[in-house]
Amino acid sequence: MTLMHFIEYLTKIRLHADRLKCMGNVYRTMHDEDNAICCYVNAVEMTTKKLRSFQDSGDEFQTMGLHLGLAMPVPTIVFDEMKSREGVAHFQMMNKRDLCHVFELKIEKQPLQHTASKLKKRLTRMHSAIIKLVRDRNQNTSRCRMPAISSLLASLSSTFMAGGDAIEATLMRSSFFLGKVKLLQTKYEEAAEYLETALRSKWRLDPASSSDSDSDFSRKSKSRKQQRRHLDEDNPDEGQIYYALGICNAALDDHERAVRCFLTALRYLRRSLRKVDSLEVARIMFDCATSYYYLCNFEQSVSYYGECLRILTNHDTISSNDDNTAYPTKKNGSKNNAFRRGVVLYCIAAAKAAIAVDSEASISLAEARSQLSECEDKELLAYTTFLLGQVTRYDVSRVPVRMRSVIRMFSTGLGSDKSISWSEMCKITLNLFDLVQDECWFDPAEDISVSGEVKYLPLSGHICFEKGRVYELLGSSDQALKAFADAAQLYRVACGDENMYLGHALHTMGIISSQWREHHALGYFNEALSLRKKLLGGDDISVAETLYCSALVLARLNRYEASLERYKEALRIQMNHNQDSHEVARTLAGKLLGFE
Repeated sequence: MTLMHFIEYLTKIRLHADRLKCMGNVYRTMHDEDNAICCYVNAVEMTTKKLRSFQDSGDEFQTMGLHLGLAMPVPTIVFDEMKSREGVAHFQMMNKRDLCHVFELKIEKQPLQHTASKLKKRLTRMHSAIIKLVRDRNQNTSRCRMPAISSLLASLSSTFMAGGDAIEATLMRSSFFLGKVKLLQTKYEEAAEYLETALRSKWRLDPASSSDSDSDFSRKSKSRKQQRRHLDEDNPDEGQIYYALGICNAALDDHERAVRCFLTALRYLRRSLRKVDSLEVARIMFDCATSYYYLCNFEQSVSYYGECLRILTNHDTISSNDDNTAYPTKKNGSKNNAFRRGVVLYCIAAAKAAIAVDSEASISLAEARSQLSECEDKELLAYTTFLLGQVTRYDVSRVPVRMRSVIRMFSTGLGSDKSISWSEMCKITLNLFDLVQDECWFDPAEDISVSGEVKYLPLSGHICFEKGRVYELLGSSDQALKAFADAAQLYRVACGDENMYLGHALHTMGIISSQWREHHALGYFNEALSLRKKLLGGDDISVAETLYCSALVLARLNRYEASLERYKEALRIQMNHNQDSHEVARTLAGKLLGFE
């Protein structure tokens, strides 16, 4: 049987995916890229339909997230010096996207997962072959090909049901599929390359659909049916591609580019598809808020998390009266949606605490703990416990010293409404941090590469630092100094020998030691001063604070000339910031008292 007779035979029999793939291989050997692509595309369509029967069902929130878990920030401490322009860069260096905690909803697994895995691998191979064929076709446009079989080309055009170049549409779909695969495999650079190829193909197919175009033609060129249709993971819109690119850039710690991609995806959904308060919009807002968090723009982060929560709440309110609404699972939909809202509330509390640990953060945290009361994710619960410890530590620190022996407090959120003494509240706060330490702790004596607990490194330092703050309030100077020393050691392991967390810990150790160990205190201040100058420059207000504190110690050590130099330098920096500030008055008073 000749090759042409074999092709005719295959076209007459009933085709399925394997036979279509076989036909594609035959055309490929004949260097007939057009018909080879057609066969592969139809084989992909059949295999995709078969795969859908094995995939987990999900709502639009998961679909827009490409069935990815929610990557949420791990709670942190943001000192005042980290909110300056230089400090933001160091915050990003010390708080990486790979330190995110991924929250996965409990989804009932479909049977025959092994079969689904085999189908995904088969699709990956076919999409890779399609991309190679399209590239070969583009490189050999001048070469004569065999006449294309019209039925196959007609099949390809009807598959896409759209105008434009069907071959270009094929490249776009296959590139997007492989981009999703690489994204799930955490190969973010490769995923971004495939997704950028898909985006360029999308532009070539329909230049007027660009999300950056605000022209009336761009808006009116979309049919009403197309504007209202649901997003398709196999035939992506521009907004989906931009969203996936945003995920890749965020994973690579390029959050500025990630935010631009997320905002472009939002514009596309709202303008072109008329999706204003949809679950897809809520999902993009969540990931955009997370990128804003890592850019140290906590106000914007809180705003976007809040909008995400509003949409989720409204959606659940409407869906509660609609039996046809699709949930993540039919049995556990309401519970999973409550968990989802709890995650967003936790993120709001974490972002608010990064701005200031206050009553607003406390309210958001209480709501989050209520929504996550039945959550089985131990790490997420530990993070909420850490935030609760921060809030209670803030509450006890606000009590004036003269009132601490008589004040009675309420252990809000701890399962008891009985009033307790101030000192008992401090002990409860320490117990909270101990609970977090049991779940999220890294031993600095362990090898990072072996332990696999890199994600706990900064948080372990924060636990020790917060415990030190509580011990300081209790007047236990030795225990406070030890806790801060442990924090400094963990910050060194987590972020290197030059980081702002370490500088703040050393400065705090200097303040505690100055009460009875002046020489030790001076050593801590000198190291903190060196770090802060190197990281923030010589004119930062935190540098002036260390200069002032060390000048006090030098005066008590009778090193008046050195003390005077540091007073003068601290005063210069403080007056450049604000001549009428409290810090300027304090430095002047300290200078006068030290040299009377």
